[in-house]
Amino acid sequence: MRKLVIAEKPSVARDIASALGKFAQKDGYLENDHLVISWALGHLLELADAHEYAPALVKWTLEQLPILPEEFKLHPIRSGAKQLKILKQLLNSADVAEVINACDAGREGELIFRRIYEWCGCRKPIKRLWLSEATPSAIRDAFKKLRDGRELDNLAAAARARAEADWIVGINATRVFSVKHKTLLSVGRVQTPTLALVVQREREIRGFKPETYWEVWAAFQKSGGATYRGRWFRGGEGRIKEKSRAEELVRAALAAGSGRVAEVEKRSKTEAPPLLFNLNDLQKEANRKYGMTAQQTLNAAQSLYEKYKLITYPRTDSRHLTEALARDTLQKRLAALEKCPEYGELVRRIRPGMMPGKRHVDDAGVTDHHAIIPTDVTPDPAALNPVERHVYDLVVRRFLAMFYPPAVYDETKVVTEAGGETFKSGGRVEIDPGWKAVYGPEEKEEKDGKDEDGESQPLPPLAEGETVAVEEAGAVERQTKPPKRYTEATLLAAMENAGRLVDDREMAETLKAAGGIGTPATRAAIIETLIKRGYIERRRKTLVPTLRGEALIDLVPEKLKSVELTAQWEDGLRRIEEGLEDARTWLHGLKNFTREVVAMAKEQEANGAVHREEVMGKCPLCGRDVVEFARSYGCSGYKEGCRFAIWKEIAGKKITVKQAKELLWKGKTGVIKGFKSKAGKSFDAALTLSEDGRVNFEFADHAGHVLGRCPLCGKDVIEGKKGYGCAGWNQGCKFIIWKEIAGKKITVSQAKELLQKGKTGVIKGFKSKAGREFEAVLVLGEDGKIEFEFKTDRGDNVCG
Repeated sequence: MRKLVIAEKPSVARDIASALGKFAQKDGYLENDHLVISWALGHLLELADAHEYAPALVKWTLEQLPILPEEFKLHPIRSGAKQLKILKQLLNSADVAEVINACDAGREGELIFRRIYEWCGCRKPIKRLWLSEATPSAIRDAFKKLRDGRELDNLAAAARARAEADWIVGINATRVFSVKHKTLLSVGRVQTPTLALVVQREREIRGFKPETYWEVWAAFQKSGGATYRGRWFRGGEGRIKEKSRAEELVRAALAAGSGRVAEVEKRSKTEAPPLLFNLNDLQKEANRKYGMTAQQTLNAAQSLYEKYKLITYPRTDSRHLTEALARDTLQKRLAALEKCPEYGELVRRIRPGMMPGKRHVDDAGVTDHHAIIPTDVTPDPAALNPVERHVYDLVVRRFLAMFYPPAVYDETKVVTEAGGETFKSGGRVEIDPGWKAVYGPEEKEEKDGKDEDGESQPLPPLAEGETVAVEEAGAVERQTKPPKRYTEATLLAAMENAGRLVDDREMAETLKAAGGIGTPATRAAIIETLIKRGYIERRRKTLVPTLRGEALIDLVPEKLKSVELTAQWEDGLRRIEEGLEDARTWLHGLKNFTREVVAMAKEQEANGAVHREEVMGKCPLCGRDVVEFARSYGCSGYKEGCRFAIWKEIAGKKITVKQAKELLWKGKTGVIKGFKSKAGKSFDAALTLSEDGRVNFEFADHAGHVLGRCPLCGKDVIEGKKGYGCAGWNQGCKFIIWKEIAGKKITVSQAKELLQKGKTGVIKGFKSKAGREFEAVLVLGEDGKIEFEFKTDRGDNVCG
């Protein structure tokens, strides 16, 4: 009798087979005398559409709502039908005695497996393979520690409840608001409260009224000639609302002519290394430092985990390691990094045998998976694309930092009295960089060298009671600033720490226990969904709601857009996972809420605001505005006979608002993947707009071909007329590889090599300004600049 292993995707199945021995390749599975290893293709089964419960539900009407199935149906995804059939045969095979679930170790992986297992009618015992890293040694170790599948029954129940809840809320809320207001409006259990956060922030900015205030400063001089500055304060306040009062303080300080050092406080402070990354923190840091989207970071992290085996499981919410893992594996991981030239010296500086303390190693801080750290595989950075290199570097340096001592600095605060008023001064001096040495001088935190008031200066030695001269004084006019728009980093933080956004202490605790709204694995997709559906858009690094997004938030009931309700739902799912709540009871409460929302929406007045579409561009035929309709992005002059339209689906591919805007503004999109020919074959192409308003294909082997990823923002690099540039140029990204550098034409293959490997081979035929020919390697710097690297001189001549 054999055991059947089911992985989530073919690549993972091959990794397992490679780690466990020799296997024969069959159609849809691998086998030897003891094991059969097969795979899903992600989700092979999904919840049935509403019309599969009743054919009449194909048509959207208010009378049919709410739609609340007693038992949910599953249907196979068409593209996975063949593999599902193979799995059914294997699961019911007479020589298979036991099934091992090797899908991703989390809620979604459990759901993928359980749906297959149950749909195929299998009743055989289940074991659970729980992987936190995909290296061969980790796979072999995990097979020695298989868990009883029944231990994960609560996780499976939570996964089912989450999927069914999303179906119930999504189907009913979307239909009722769309039908009532005669336009397609997508409403979701998590996406709508997230949209509400962005809308609320935008309205706070719009409604903000700046207030003018003044700050008074004075410059003091010691008898030896050394000077320093101080800022006026009284109690805890340093802002002055009346200009006349500020001028009065300046005159008083100057009239006094001298001052006295009233207080000198010098303290030595330490700053501990930061906690290790969970997925949310990694996404925030990649966005802050490199401008990467949450989805780009997740994709890169998944590739580093799955394809390259360089980091541990990325979809984790833990920032800690277990004691057993730290004791048994950390030295192996350091040894692997030491072999990499980029990190070798940093590893050798770590004291032999040094182990991180309780701040980083804490069993109580680990949930399903520990923090994201490097594996014991030695990296080859040249094999990674720029986005993957950035993400890997963030993970490695955060990991190495925990082995270093705290940073130490001296902070000095001085209070000087002059003319009966007080002025404060501050300075901060680094004594020992500690863990910050891992990052280098350019990575010091923004507050380094600054006091708590955001000011910094080299302070001369001062003693209490010392007399100083008032050299000069002045007043600076300032204005209060509005809240900042969300970036992906700050929105992810707001979603995770939603408890800070509510006043109710009990609700704040619930939000904290739930981990905020959404999960580390879903937040990136939620942001992308809101962008694709035209509810928010990216403007450089910030996220801004569209008119359509704001109109939707005005329509939905307060509860449906509140972070409190979403957090209660997330907390309920957590309680189901922990066996503290029954899934059916929880879903019953959610169904009752859905009934309330539907009843409320049916009573609403139709709101024309959702039809006040934002202008996407100008019609190429008549010059009127182009706006969004149910099936197209079309000319607003259609009633006057203009027939211009960009269909929302072209050759089987949905065209997003962003792509339609790009087509209207630039006359062409970047390369879009996944079109389908009439013969059913998939192809990639750019869309172009001709003078007569027709939308045409431009195939990927012509201009617009994707060469790789932008090292600055992670978007596609495509071929243009004069260079190979970032497709995100209209969002502010300036990255480009010019087609001609120093008199030498750069080919597509050379540009690809530069993007993918970070450098080219030796290129001959460059010309200096003096007209002399030379040969060199082109190297891609971290700042996106192209540099020459010479055979004999590793200099830093920068071109372009």
